[in-house]
Amino acid sequence: MNTSLSLALILAVVWGIVWAMALQFTSWGRWLAIRRTWITVVVGVAGVGLIALLVIDFQSWLEFVAIMAASSLGVIIRSLINEFREEA
Repeated sequence: MNTSLSLALILAVVWGIVWAMALQFTSWGRWLAIRRTWITVVVGVAGVGLIALLVIDFQSWLEFVAIMAASSLGVIIRSLINEFREEA
């Protein structure tokens, strides 16, 4: 296993644990997890996306991010519509 992949895997484990703990043990994290779950997913995936830069060339990374963003639009729009309905 190469050094970049090893570092990326370690960072991914640390990121996952830190993000899970923030969501579990802070008031804002619990609020996000309950009321704005889609935001927690976006932040989690964004962290992994940044870590992926260690093992993916930048052009491929940009293409991957574009694909992920495009596939997320439907869920994000649905969530925003539902949130506005709940608050109205």
